[in-house]
Amino acid sequence: MTRHFGPFVLLTLFVAACAGAGPTPSPAPSPTPSPSPSPSPSRAPSGFYLRAWYSQALPPRHTFNWLPMLTVAGGVLLDGNVAIDMIFPGPLTIVPIARPISDAGIAAIVDEARRQGLLGDATDFTGGQAMPGARLGQLELVVEGRRYLLTGNPDALVRCGGQRCIADPGTPEAFAAFWQALGMAGTWLDAELGPTQDYAPDRVALLLTGPTGQGMPAIPAQWPFDTPLTETGVAFPGEEGDRCVTLSGDALAAIWPDLRDGNQLTVFVDEHGNQAAPLVRVLVPGDESPCPDGV
Repeated sequence: MTRHFGPFVLLTLFVAACAGAGPTPSPAPSPTPSPSPSPSPSRAPSGFYLRAWYSQALPPRHTFNWLPMLTVAGGVLLDGNVAIDMIFPGPLTIVPIARPISDAGIAAIVDEARRQGLLGDATDFTGGQAMPGARLGQLELVVEGRRYLLTGNPDALVRCGGQRCIADPGTPEAFAAFWQALGMAGTWLDAELGPTQDYAPDRVALLLTGPTGQGMPAIPAQWPFDTPLTETGVAFPGEEGDRCVTLSGDALAAIWPDLRDGNQLTVFVDEHGNQAAPLVRVLVPGDESPCPDGV
């Protein structure tokens, strides 16, 4: 069974892509400085929220377990750029890295978004040149009660003489620069971040698929619910026989140890002998479930 960990390995591809040529930039006397937290005490905007994720026109199963690249909610930064051991079988569930973030750290993110001209009325930062099926960056920001939903090309960085230039605010290149800053938040915001914590999700989306066909022995796990695997949740679009369910509360607590500790060979077996290979997506705050069960 193939697993698609796009958002976690794509950051490497993104950094490599920065070397590509972009549109002719505005002249800049020096390379873009790295963002830095505000030197003066700052108060985070009330109700601040941020989520940055990749989207791409692929079959839903292929993107099911893509974590957002970065989420900031409730004073916690959730980093989805998790290092993954590429040796098969890999982990069944990818859990984001959680670190507390200070008010000054949140204020620094807002300052950077404002400096890049992203907190205005524009929502499309693709430059009108996004190819069909291209991988795009999606940003959701809530700042001072206003919600911003932005789309752009994360790879639209510009260069001057081999060095990254200062992008004009409000341009596709400014979106890409902000995206890159978010991808490196653990570096430039390190002084405003607390220690790494275990993240216990409130919700998890589970896709139950057919036999894996990997040619390796499956690792059985007991299905902890009375409802048979074949009747769990709802049908998943475009995948005949697949079932999808969003779990929370006691239901999530009952299955979480198997999801957390399982790997790509894990197969659930119910009391009727039905088997299903799971795909798992940890849902961060504000993230919509990919399951069509309305949760």
